[in-house]
Amino acid sequence: MIPKHIKFLFCIPFIIIIAYTAYLLSRYSSIPDIIHIPGYGGKNDGFGSKLFLFVPIVLNLAILAFIWLIIRKPDKIKFTFEGKEEDQEKTYAQYQLVLIILALFVTLIMSPLSFSDVVFK
Repeated sequence: MIPKHIKFLFCIPFIIIIAYTAYLLSRYSSIPDIIHIPGYGGKNDGFGSKLFLFVPIVLNLAILAFIWLIIRKPDKIKFTFEGKEEDQEKTYAQYQLVLIILALFVTLIMSPLSFSDVVFK
């Protein structure tokens, strides 16, 4: 059973994605048809369609789905350390919280910051 606070915290990345997608859709008509695709180190490595703005959203949702699968079944994880049986639930809860923090970090990096120079002009 997943604790309610874990479920609640896992909703935060989805709220961020929904808000970013709504903002992107509201600004979509004012974005040029051809945008630059940023590369490593902020270099302008290429150009592409403005549909490319939705790729980070799709990737983010795929990563969140994978993280949710791990959160749902923490007993399937093979830890590299031996834990006491009575501390198992606490260990699972801490592990789930770390995964929530990872999900938030990935969402903040992939959604609003991906194309901030194009979307937030």
